[in-house]
Parts: sequence; C-alpha cells; structure tokens
Amino acid sequence: MTGGGLENRGDAQELEKAPTRIDGDPEERVLRVLRDRFPGSASDTARVRPGLVRAHIKREDLYDACRLLRDALGFEHMSMISAVDYPDRFEVVYHISSYQNNLTLELIAQTPKDDPVIDSVSDIWGGANWQEREAYDLMGITFKDHPKLERILMLKDTLYHPLRKDFRG
Repeated sequence: MTGGGLENRGDAQELEKAPTRIDGDPEERVLRVLRDRFPGSASDTARVRPGLVRAHIKREDLYDACRLLRDALGFEHMSMISAVDYPDRFEVVYHISSYQNNLTLELIAQTPKDDPVIDSVSDIWGGANWQEREAYDLMGITFKDHPKLERILMLKDTLYHPLRKDFRG
C-alpha cells in the first residue's frame, strides 16, 4: 500500500522502539529514573494512587524529560496540557500515559509570571500542538519552538488572556 500511511513514514520505526513493559514496579521506576536523570530538577515525586504518579520538573529540563519518557520509558501518549494561574507563577501540567504499563504521569513545570515561556513538546507528542495553542491563547503561556503558536479561540488581535486571574472583562 502506498500513500500517506504510517508505514511509509520514518517515524513509524521510532514508535516500534518503545519498550513493551517497564521492569518491576513501573510507578517507582519512572519516579526513580526522573530523580536520577534530573537531580536537582525533578522534585515532589509521588505515587498518587495505583496507575498515577506525579512529579515536578524545572522548566529548563521539561523537553529532555519528555523525550526520555517517550523514548526510554514508553510514554506514548500526551492526553492533556493545562495551565494553572497562581499569584506568583504559572504551572503547566502535562498528563502523559503509557498504555502498555497502565500508567499516567502528571508532570508539572513552573514558569514565572514575568517570563511565561516553556519549551514546546509538540514534536514529541503531536497531540500537544493544539493544547499548547489553547494554553497560549487563554493563559498567555508561550511555548518556545512551537510550529504555529497562534490564537485558536480568541480573535487574533485580542490583547488579553481571559483565563488569567488578573483579567478584568
């Protein structure tokens, strides 16, 4: 078969390289690998409940951590990106899943209010593309190296971000 199918693209082979199962306790292994590979950056690692773990990562290590999660630990799906507005910072929350290990990681990165910039992960997980654009549009988070970071819900010339707590409509 020819055409646009996955069998003709170079990234199909990359998808097949993901491990079939994380050895031992998958929850603890993921947290340990993050702590070991990103010492001083990965923090507040915890098992929230069976099948769900949480970790914070410094924004400068987010991209490398996400590559590691996909390439070495089999996290093949990013299901959600959300931004949370706190008085002194924004948090960008990623839900990343490994179906083969029945495991979801909630990965959280912070960015200061006066510099709301974080690396895009849209080239790691294609599903991040639209969700990063939504967080940009509604919260004003800039995703560095995003292929087409522009508003998708608000008018292109809108000067505000309506989900920020400081927004007065």
